[in-house]
Amino acid sequence: MLYLLQFACLILMLVCAFFIGVTRIHIKWINRRYECSRWMIFSSLLLMAIHYFLQMCYGFRASDEEVGAVVNILVYLPCFTLLAMAIYNIEATHSNRKKMNLICAIVYAAMLAAFGTGYCITGTLDMGVWVYVMLAIFFSNMVYCIYMITTEIIRRKKILETMAANDMQPFMRYAHASLALLFLSALIVPFAILSTKSLYIIGPVGLVILLFFIINFVAFGYSYLPTEELLDKERDNEATADMDNSESKASATDSDVLQPESEPDSEPAPLPLSAERIDFIQSALDKWCADIGYKDSSVNMLTLSHSLDISKNELSQFFSQCQNTTFRIWLGDIRFNAAKKMMKEFPDYNNDIISAECGFSSRSYLYRIFKEKEGCTPVEWRAKNS
Repeated sequence: MLYLLQFACLILMLVCAFFIGVTRIHIKWINRRYECSRWMIFSSLLLMAIHYFLQMCYGFRASDEEVGAVVNILVYLPCFTLLAMAIYNIEATHSNRKKMNLICAIVYAAMLAAFGTGYCITGTLDMGVWVYVMLAIFFSNMVYCIYMITTEIIRRKKILETMAANDMQPFMRYAHASLALLFLSALIVPFAILSTKSLYIIGPVGLVILLFFIINFVAFGYSYLPTEELLDKERDNEATADMDNSESKASATDSDVLQPESEPDSEPAPLPLSAERIDFIQSALDKWCADIGYKDSSVNMLTLSHSLDISKNELSQFFSQCQNTTFRIWLGDIRFNAAKKMMKEFPDYNNDIISAECGFSSRSYLYRIFKEKEGCTPVEWRAKNS
């Protein structure tokens, strides 16, 4: 039974690795960060395949549960870390990635130190209490990686909500669901490491979840758009700005210590837009709407500022000071009014066509907008206004 499970794991790891590698030739838009994550996952799967092959040949797990647990921990930790780094590499900024890589390297060094100490004391791979020390380090590393990835996903979602005016794409919901399942299976792996009986249940479930994650990772690559690079750049700029602010606060604190009578300078408020600049931005936005620029469902604050040759800060200031709204609400209203107009002019168009022509990311988002603003579904609104 154990041999068959290991053989199934070997085959699935090789198939997933082949799938990850081959789909590289089908990607339309090349993203260096995504491709780096691709080969991290490929390396992790290949390492796992080699591990299961050696388990089948030498029977570490079959001969002794504790010996198998030691071997599993030594292999599973770098494999899971590579998977976590691949996910974090897509979500996080450069400085945060370096920090996580360093901490994970330190954790694995601690793991090797615990293994070396236990082996020197016992003289065998059946190391007794040191197995639990290694398992505790392994579990701590998983919790840390999951926490860091979840934090960056939430941060990225907030940026997208601020910069964009669309609902989360369906493939992103599936991607987040696959991550949640992957993290859940990772947290119960220690039980499978210690108990062969639980492995027969956790193992097959984990294989299905891993396959689901791989499929969603490839789907994310297919759905990637070059405009995502602008959001990545924006996040890097925000991280740099936060670092500069921290350094300036530290410098201000030092100067206060040296000169206690001086008061720290407050950050100057942005100057109000001139009437000429307001008219220019308004006319540019009106022209953009007249050209049906809102039809592009991937448009966001950064791409709009680039296309209009107006800085993002000026656009944000214009919406807040002159329109008393945000970019997200403004663009949502533009698309909502366009959808109502199109429904009246083209009553034969179904909701899929309306949502696509008006720039909504999905039909469900169109439904939610109507429920929020009109208190009814698009179908009910058509009936009222036919």
